Amino acid sequence: MRAFLIHGLAGGRPFYFSGGLDVLAGKLKAKGVGASVHPQGSLLRPYGGVGAVATAARAAAEKGESPVLIGHSMGADAAIKVAVQLETSRIAVPLLVCFDPTSFRLLFGPPPVPGNVARAFCFYQKRSPLGRGVLRAAPDFRGVLIQQQVASIHSAVDDDPALQARVIAEIEALQRGF
Repeated sequence: MRAFLIHGLAGGRPFYFSGGLDVLAGKLKAKGVGASVHPQGSLLRPYGGVGAVATAARAAAEKGESPVLIGHSMGADAAIKVAVQLETSRIAVPLLVCFDPTSFRLLFGPPPVPGNVARAFCFYQKRSPLGRGVLRAAPDFRGVLIQQQVASIHSAVDDDPALQARVIAEIEALQRGF
């Protein structure tokens, strides 16, 4: 199992938005799960990091590690875009987790969840104007899609310890073969 966590638009330094993903990556590493945190792109090049994450996920799959994709905000959108790229390589994604993806479909927003994804979780909120997105399934999607509205605000959804524990439990279950 190899987890790829993708920050939102203002993720990482200097703003530290999507910082909960850094914490989650640390928790996964402490449990022996390979985990890395990536940018989704930049303000000038939204989703510009998708290709690099897809390349890293392909390399992990070639080593026999199943890629798990996790993202916050535009990073959640990017995680689905990575899954779409992996589908063209016939790489299965056992778990996709989206922390409050975007809902503005004209310029940004997630594509439909592709058929190579087995389980997709979407934790979304309706309290603040950012995010607020829910997932749509592609016509070939046959997996499980769970959408859960949470009480958090957009900038803190990925920080929620209960949601992080749920993601860790899902990954542990995958490792046990469930």
